[in-house]
Amino acid sequence: MNRTKMLALLAGAAMSAGVANAQTANNSALERELLADAGARASFQAGGSAGHDGQFFIGDASGNNRLEIGGYMQFRYTLNNRDTTSPDEDLTNGFDMTRTALEFGGNVVNPNLGYYIRGYFDTYGGSSNGGFELADAYGTYTFDSGMTVIWGQMIAPVIRERMVDDRYQLAADRSITNDVFSPEYVQGIAFAYAAENWKVVGSFNDGAGTANTAYYSPAEADYALTGRVEFKWSGDWAQFDDFTSWRGTEGYAGMVGGAVHWQTAGDTANTTSFAGGTLAGGDLILYTADVSIEGNGWNAFGAFIGRTIDPDGATSSTDDFGAVVQGGVFVTDNWELFGRWDGIFPDDDSTSGDDYHTITFGANHYFFPGSHAAKFTADVQIALENQSGASAVSGFSVPDQSTGLLPTAGTDDNQWMLRLQMQLVF
Repeated sequence: MNRTKMLALLAGAAMSAGVANAQTANNSALERELLADAGARASFQAGGSAGHDGQFFIGDASGNNRLEIGGYMQFRYTLNNRDTTSPDEDLTNGFDMTRTALEFGGNVVNPNLGYYIRGYFDTYGGSSNGGFELADAYGTYTFDSGMTVIWGQMIAPVIRERMVDDRYQLAADRSITNDVFSPEYVQGIAFAYAAENWKVVGSFNDGAGTANTAYYSPAEADYALTGRVEFKWSGDWAQFDDFTSWRGTEGYAGMVGGAVHWQTAGDTANTTSFAGGTLAGGDLILYTADVSIEGNGWNAFGAFIGRTIDPDGATSSTDDFGAVVQGGVFVTDNWELFGRWDGIFPDDDSTSGDDYHTITFGANHYFFPGSHAAKFTADVQIALENQSGASAVSGFSVPDQSTGLLPTAGTDDNQWMLRLQMQLVF
């Protein structure tokens, strides 16, 4: 007996039981569940499908409707050593679920109309209560011309290191420089176009750091514009989805990119009357240039970032800068060694505006060569300067779970940390 006939018999039995016990709500619920399940399976046999083709999915035969389900988790041990005074406890160590994410994507009605939703449990954004927080949530429509319109909540298309996904980083986490300058999530609309050798994206949005905000939130800018251009002189675009270049499977690829983000605030609406706070006015300009190259089992990446903050009032503007250089090389099909330097260069006129440098080095073990599905990362990150000296820009006063940095006290408060991370992607 095939599975469809079996489900039909089960559904029929459930229907008979429902007639005999019309007042029993549980039986009615069971009937609906079995009928729906039987109908769905019959639909798949008629041409629908479900399975795994690089992603778990459910879809119809036409391809017009498809749901993809996935996620990943990053489980980490961190040992941090820093110079503290009172109490004199220099070592802090322990385990945490750095990231646990669920994601859903696909298309509806036709293949051109897509969607993507991702959320993080517990730790994304610094929460610690196990709650679920929305991160990405956007729809897309791709026209026959190749132009794509995107609307919703998304990572601002500015800093390449942030645009490369969590699971595809070279080290256990992104650089401290990225942590300082990244505009993170924005809410708005964007238009993107990709040709053979170049890509362009432009966005009108609510400004940096506006994830999960209402339109009247004091965190939102009045207006914000973001634009990014990328030129690829060799290779395939898919090679730049991560920072790794697999041994024996990927040839030479090179890309250069640049982006600008501008936002202004403080000139629309009276936020004090309904948001409980005053919206700080002023302009922000963020800009970057980056280059990525990859070969057979090796990779390199570098980026320069600049930022101008021009507040309203008598306060003068500040110009801060950052830079990142990193690279990796496979020594076997499973083992990849990597290193990174990043620096922060605050405005010379800023109080506590000293330069801040870190170096990171370590190794990745890929359990399945050519795949990020199961990866173990071990790295050491060393701060080369006094942490308090750059506090005007870097915000070192609170713990940072992603980078591993902790607040310190005293004049000689540089620190180092060991990070051991296991990643699973499904």
